[in-house]
Order: sequence, then structure tokens, then C-alpha cells
Amino acid sequence: MVVKKVAHRYASALFHEAKNRNEVDAVARDMQRISESISGSSELLLFLRSQIISREIKANVLTELFDKDLSEISRSLVRLILEKRREDQLPGITHLFGQLYKKEQGLQDIEVLVAKRPGSEQTELLKKALEKKTGGKVLLSFREDPSLKGGMAIRIDDTVIDGTVKHKLQQLEASFQKAGM
Repeated sequence: MVVKKVAHRYASALFHEAKNRNEVDAVARDMQRISESISGSSELLLFLRSQIISREIKANVLTELFDKDLSEISRSLVRLILEKRREDQLPGITHLFGQLYKKEQGLQDIEVLVAKRPGSEQTELLKKALEKKTGGKVLLSFREDPSLKGGMAIRIDDTVIDGTVKHKLQQLEASFQKAGM
């Protein structure tokens, strides 16, 4: 996701205002809800980015979608970005707000690539091991890829720990080729 500087400014301002009002948790839930709605609907994303749809129509649709369930500060953000014609920045704003919130809460996103999603017991053990390793709370997200055969690859920021069977087989094949076998 390419995020523009303007989205950084709005997300930072929203975060600081929510913090001043002691409403960070409520606004984080609001931003998560908006983000999930946008990411779950390519039509909504195209609607927000459209230059030909009037501001009034966009305001009516966003009010209908979100006004009832959002906190006042989140409703104010939606009104402000519509007024400033920045509704195309809403996905970036919600994403960056989520990052600021996670940082504030000491949470770290970790992506786990697996052949098959583990059960809840294994997931909990992995979570505890990663929390011990990172020294903080972690949020695990799993992505399944049957071609991995088994094992898992863990992405923490820019670091990937690849313990998949597929990777091990590739390493073995490379070592055989190097040895001339």
C-alpha cells in the first residue's frame, strides 16, 4: 500500500486528538471497522477514489455506512476529509492509525506462512514463543500456501525465518548441485 504524506498527517493528528480525549481504543476500533469495510469492497475503494462522484453523494454514502457506529471524533475525521476532498486517503489514514495504535500498545504484527493453518493449541504455543523472542505482544496472521509442504515461514518486520519443507528441499537440492551430484 502506497501511503501519501497527507495520510500520515491526518492519521497522526487523529491519533494525538484521540489520545488527548482518552478515546484511542474507541477510535482504533472505528478505524479498524472502516479499514475492513474498504478492504472488503473493491467497489467502495473505487467509489472513494472516483473524481466524478460528487462530494454530497460520497458524504451521504459514508454517513449511511459509518455514522451510526462511529465515535464523534471518527465522524469528525470523515466529515473533514470529505470537506478537504481527501476521501481517497481514507484507506491510508486507517492503516497508519492502526500502526500508531499498535506501536502505542506495544503490539507487533507477525505474518506466518504455513502449508495448513495450525490448531488453536499450536497457535497459542507459537504466539507465546514469539512473544518471548520479541519481548512484546504479537498479533499473528496466518497465510496458507499448500506448496510449502510443511513447516512455516515467519516474517517479523523485514526478517524472514524460513523453516518450510519446501525451503529445506531447495537447500538440499542446491547443495547436491554444488557437489556435482
